[in-house]
Amino acid sequence: MLLDVASRKQQKEQARAAREAAHAQLRSQQNRRSRVLTLGGVLAVVIAAVVVVIIVSSSGGGGSSGGVLTQRDSAGFTHSGAQADVKTLLSGIPQSGNVLGSPIAPVTITEFGDLVCSTCDAFALESEPQLIQSEVRTGKVQLVYRGDDTASATANGKEWAATQLAARSAGLQNKEWNFIMTVYDEQPLEIDGKSAELASYVTPAYLANRAQQVAGLNMAKWQANLTNPSLKAAVAADLHAAQDEAPNGTPTIIVEGPKGSVTYDSSDTLSAVPTLAQLQALIKQVT
Repeated sequence: MLLDVASRKQQKEQARAAREAAHAQLRSQQNRRSRVLTLGGVLAVVIAAVVVVIIVSSSGGGGSSGGVLTQRDSAGFTHSGAQADVKTLLSGIPQSGNVLGSPIAPVTITEFGDLVCSTCDAFALESEPQLIQSEVRTGKVQLVYRGDDTASATANGKEWAATQLAARSAGLQNKEWNFIMTVYDEQPLEIDGKSAELASYVTPAYLANRAQQVAGLNMAKWQANLTNPSLKAAVAADLHAAQDEAPNGTPTIIVEGPKGSVTYDSSDTLSAVPTLAQLQALIKQVT
């Protein structure tokens, strides 16, 4: 058993290294265009040592067009567009706990993610909003978020459980996906070439700041449920499931439908982040 655990740990470490290498080019492209700020329809390029950066999609952000979400400042603080982005993306879509979408949707997509993982962040800002608009909003797919401890193991003072509990607590008010997408929308950028994953930036104040941005979230209830035993059990169950279903790290995306299930494992592909077309192809396989 100890050998199995050690082997699985080694496999995850090797897979993570491969995934980070595959993601390096994508992240480099993000960092270059993160220096582009759109304001009032006028494009200005600001280059500085420390800047406020917003990533904008070619369609102008994560609205009904299904483009990427706009992104955050370099220190990970609140930016003015995050709340509007997330509200527009998720408004009107049913939520229940960690599930987004119709409970009778024929296809379920389970995402094993880590809220400080930069590759998960890239997925949440690029193809996931498109997936939500085209497949979830239309009732074809429901999304399930489950936590896996990958980047968090070293990134945030081993506060992985607290981070996932914060999301789950919002889920008790049917706003977990609002919390998740807000966290990704404002995940700190790489600074001076050093990954923000290596910095211990997740604190109780950080999590409370994200929760406060979720419209309609009762903060007193959210705070009280951070120690909820049932939520702790759910977070532990996610991690246990991830060891079997997502052994190669995050994001791992499992698509289940009437004809079975298929998995998009970023460590087994040339692209760390699936495109909408790739996800739709997987959906087609199981329907």
